[in-house]
Amino acid sequence: MPYKAAKKQAQHIDDRRRHYILAFVSYITSAVMFIYGIKNLGAEQVLLPIILFTTAALFLLNVFVFHVSHNLERACIIEAMLVGSFVLSLVYQGGFNNTALYWVFPFPAILFGLLGVRNALLCNALLLITLCIMLFFPDLIQAHYKEAESSRFIASLVIVIIVCWINDHYRERSHRAMDLLQQSKELQANTDSLTQLANRRFIDSALLLNIQQQPAEFLPLAFIMCDIDHFKKLNDRFGHDGGDDVLKAVAQLFRRNLRQQDFACRVGGEEFLLILPHITHQDALSVAEKIRTQLYQQPMVQQDKSYKVSASFGVAICDNAEQFHAGVKLADTMLYKAKNNGRNQVCG
Repeated sequence: MPYKAAKKQAQHIDDRRRHYILAFVSYITSAVMFIYGIKNLGAEQVLLPIILFTTAALFLLNVFVFHVSHNLERACIIEAMLVGSFVLSLVYQGGFNNTALYWVFPFPAILFGLLGVRNALLCNALLLITLCIMLFFPDLIQAHYKEAESSRFIASLVIVIIVCWINDHYRERSHRAMDLLQQSKELQANTDSLTQLANRRFIDSALLLNIQQQPAEFLPLAFIMCDIDHFKKLNDRFGHDGGDDVLKAVAQLFRRNLRQQDFACRVGGEEFLLILPHITHQDALSVAEKIRTQLYQQPMVQQDKSYKVSASFGVAICDNAEQFHAGVKLADTMLYKAKNNGRNQVCG
């Protein structure tokens, strides 16, 4: 699978994970809150059912807005804010029979699931600091907690947050490592090992797909087909090492003369395809002529002997993605015309 497609699929899976967490908190947690809210309607603690009913209603409203807007990032941020508000409100009030602290422990993990490592760590830190202030300055809240109970709760909550952070931090690092590995494999698969230029697979699996998806970023597109003249004679005379040196020198010549947005690909033994976005036919001919001239003027040295290398070039233009293969074929036809006309020239 191409790197970009794999990365997009990984992002889709992560979005589904966050979506499921959002749905769980919104539906299951709000259902539990409604049940406990109804059970406490007749109790003396008037604030508790208000907290439960209000939070549950807001959870459901948030997930409803998400289903309408499909804005997952915004829905997760709002859900995290509601979670934090619920935790602080419940601890402030005390919950049923002063059991509020027991209900806090699931929520750090929920924040990590909704927000990602960095944002969740910050939110959990703010939540922890606020809870410390509330618990160790008891006059600020309505509930009454024992000092030993508060300190044990804070210590336990710190452990939960740290464990959640370790788990999510290394999960993200693992995903990044796999992402880099996939990118490296994709790069190796799309790169010619000798010249370090792109190969034919890169054209078929990546470049053509991008041109079809984003034509305005590439078109009009010029093709320059290049073939080194009498390459077999070079190999026979200087051996394959000499031939490899020529190929690497030609690749380096392409790098010096092409723009950052241009592509140089090795598509055969001594055959190269240059792909130049947003360029006119005349400018493409000029680029090919410049490379041809520099190559012929650049002496090659092998076994203390200096010799010259020439190449023939064919140039073609395409104006839409559907003409891509036809444009390459036309450039190849122009290349053979240059060969038949005596080599070491540009046709187009």
